[in-house]
Amino acid sequence: MNAQEISLQHQFQYIALVVSVFSASSLLAQEAIEQSEELEEAEKVEEAGEAAEADGEQKGSTSKFRDPDDGRFDISQHLLESLVGFMPIPIIITEPAVDNGLGIAGVFFHKAKADQMQPGDDNLILPNISVVAAAYTGNDSWLVGGGHLRNWAKDNYRYEIMGGYANVNLDWYGDGNIPVPDDGLRFNVEGALLDQVFLMRVGKSRWYLGPALRVLNNDVSFDLGLPVDLPPVENTVVGASAVALYENLDYRFSPRKGFQTKLKATVNSEKIGSDFNFEEVSWEVRQYFEFADKYFFSWRLDGSTTSGDVPFYMEPFVDLEGIAAMRYQGPTAATAEIRGGVDLTPRWSVLGFAGAGRTADGISDLSSADTHSAYGAGFRYLIARRLGMRVGIDVAKGPEDTFWYLIVGSAW
Repeated sequence: MNAQEISLQHQFQYIALVVSVFSASSLLAQEAIEQSEELEEAEKVEEAGEAAEADGEQKGSTSKFRDPDDGRFDISQHLLESLVGFMPIPIIITEPAVDNGLGIAGVFFHKAKADQMQPGDDNLILPNISVVAAAYTGNDSWLVGGGHLRNWAKDNYRYEIMGGYANVNLDWYGDGNIPVPDDGLRFNVEGALLDQVFLMRVGKSRWYLGPALRVLNNDVSFDLGLPVDLPPVENTVVGASAVALYENLDYRFSPRKGFQTKLKATVNSEKIGSDFNFEEVSWEVRQYFEFADKYFFSWRLDGSTTSGDVPFYMEPFVDLEGIAAMRYQGPTAATAEIRGGVDLTPRWSVLGFAGAGRTADGISDLSSADTHSAYGAGFRYLIARRLGMRVGIDVAKGPEDTFWYLIVGSAW
């Protein structure tokens, strides 16, 4: 993953989930105002009778955000029955590599089809989603972009497209082959990104196969503290990929049971318009367990290996909460993590986690490479019981510092 994708893709992954929380709040506020106006008019005509009727209507609307089983705040009914329309959504960026930040997104949930947003034994099928977003961070990075996610034919086909323009400031700490100051070298990447993938289910299995295409057009420059700024270097990176995905999860938002793995092989070549010739193979493996209906445990093993003329800002890195993005890079990187916790109540849960990652010149060198670890704890609230969606905060300590993260859905 490169510098622009850190800012764009990580945010789009949870914008669609955050919308449900804020849309519920804004709808409640709007309904409260309307109810107040109706009550004032009712008092002029027939105070007692009309006031009682308005009060009944308000209770009916409020119950839309209450679980009928336990009476707790819950947005399941709102998501399943009213998930349509446009809504402005705040973005909270908690990535330490860009010094946190804020933004705004506009999310449009297209009207759910008959086979979408229906919880059951099979994987939850999401509605089609479109999004536009803009954000600014503490180290003067910014981005604008948009995307669209859709599925059809009972989730037998999936298509995702994401594009945008970003100006990202990051620190490069080297890959061990070039001497770099301990506090890194500040660099800037400015340019456009287009990323899309099409997946097709294999028969009636849980496997999906399909192609992907990524196009980057960047201006890259370093801030070396010299009296005269060095001119930026323009480059284009075009990569064609083959993707294989296996997915068997109880819930897509915050899984508690199931298995998921994703394999991706990418070729970046001058033959398809790239300025760089290199290959990349990446993998993601995750498994989730639940015990006695309240204890939960999960593990993941992610990694990537590259060969050829790889741009420094596209080298794999250790991806862990508690470690800034791109802090530890190399031609090959692997990350392992475990998480476990307990439900204190049917709604509230606490958890702990620990992970470690390594970078090396190749897969065979990972066993002797330095280990970079992080650990932490967090809490979750089950905000949509019927969909298994949880929100919360994680606090993680890494080798250099402690960071906090807003989590909507799954941390992975």
